Amino acid sequence: MGMSVGGKKGGPMADINVTPLVDVVLVLLIIFMVVTPMLSSGVDVMLPLSKTAEEGQDNGSHLVVSIKNDETLYVETTPTTKETLIADLNAEWKKKPERALLIKGDKRLTWRQVHGVLSTIQENGLTTMLLATEGEKQGAGGAPAAGGSP
Repeated sequence: MGMSVGGKKGGPMADINVTPLVDVVLVLLIIFMVVTPMLSSGVDVMLPLSKTAEEGQDNGSHLVVSIKNDETLYVETTPTTKETLIADLNAEWKKKPERALLIKGDKRLTWRQVHGVLSTIQENGLTTMLLATEGEKQGAGGAPAAGGSP
């Protein structure tokens, strides 16, 4: 790296060296690209599509119960069963009690399968739950895009 002190005229030059700025911006871009997928909490499931859901971002501020296609249950990322679900929920809730309860159900499940888990939670006093869905993608002309999830 060199520095020019004015050339033949003898005065300092007012050119800005943008190379360090570009280096810093590229490093920040890479950091955000790596960290962003890790911000969602719980286990990844294929969420059902919804046209009317309120948009929100799962940024790790919810207590997540995930229900996979084979009906396996997870509290955050820990596997659980219907029998131990409430005990596991209470243990996680004590760590940060201000969190809302978010239910992530696989879109291939039937309503009856998800309702069984919701009923278990509701019967034990937790009556306020959020349901995770994925918004439909808009195609050209404002019409919903054809096909399933991405």
